[in-house]
Amino acid sequence: MYVRQIDEQTLTLQVSGKLWMRSLVMSDAETGTEWAHLLGRGMAGQFKGRKLKPLITDMVTWKAWKQQHPETTVLNMASVTPRFTRSYYRAPQKFVFGFEVDGRAMALPMTQMLKHPVHHFEINDHPLLATFDKQGAGTHLYEARLKDRMLSFRSVDELTMRDEQTESLWSVRNGTCLEGRLKGEALVQRVGIMSFRQAWQNFHPDSMDVEFGN
Repeated sequence: MYVRQIDEQTLTLQVSGKLWMRSLVMSDAETGTEWAHLLGRGMAGQFKGRKLKPLITDMVTWKAWKQQHPETTVLNMASVTPRFTRSYYRAPQKFVFGFEVDGRAMALPMTQMLKHPVHHFEINDHPLLATFDKQGAGTHLYEARLKDRMLSFRSVDELTMRDEQTESLWSVRNGTCLEGRLKGEALVQRVGIMSFRQAWQNFHPDSMDVEFGN
């Protein structure tokens, strides 16, 4: 998901009907610029080379979302697809959770996230935490620094984790502290996207997989 604004001009994005490297191409009604949806970058037209600002979004099951946001309403769409349901994790080798750090593309292999649902790693001096919610089928990426305090976590169950520093209990779904000394605090979530591995590599040929232990 992206902010639909360039140079204070609000864009109306739509499906162009084209594919680039077997992936959706968007276009804006105002200038006709064509945009790659995995990059948020203008590929042809007036805004070629410009990038839309990405927004943090979650891809989770409807049940998991409603549990966290019971007042949510649903956009009525003319057509939907059942493709992205929990069943897509039956072939986890086909998927990665892609993100960027300081312009460097990285990928969390879903085969590893299923084995390590709470995973610490560091990229360019950025301490990060990746979590996987097995019930909601959602992957999230957080900063592992809370204000000036570095935190490390261990999994408690499918929905919670504890930090090693204060033994506070945290939600893997939204990075908020549920009980303990840090109750009410929240980890900063970072932008990331669930993608087919091949599509992510096509658009980010220099992307590297995050390393996991055994």
